[in-house]
Amino acid sequence: MSLPHAILTALLEKPSSGLELTRRFDKSIGYFWSATHQQIYRELGRLEAEGLIRALAAEQPARGQKKAYEVLPAGRAELVRWTSTAQGLGVLRRG
Repeated sequence: MSLPHAILTALLEKPSSGLELTRRFDKSIGYFWSATHQQIYRELGRLEAEGLIRALAAEQPARGQKKAYEVLPAGRAELVRWTSTAQGLGVLRRG
């Protein structure tokens, strides 16, 4: 799994800020995929620049306010494309 796809999946579950995503990665997602705060924010910027996600409008804009992000149709299409691509299975170990 790639970090951008893990972020897209997490945002499909619930629109979130970078800080909220970091906390989710630290708690539950982190058991399967770890990412630093900096990696998550870098990917959010890249995904937004590519038109896969967008920042939600703040109810009351304020300096330093957290941006929450949601997945756009192009982001959903990217997840569909990615999941339909044949992924090679790694070698399974037997105890």
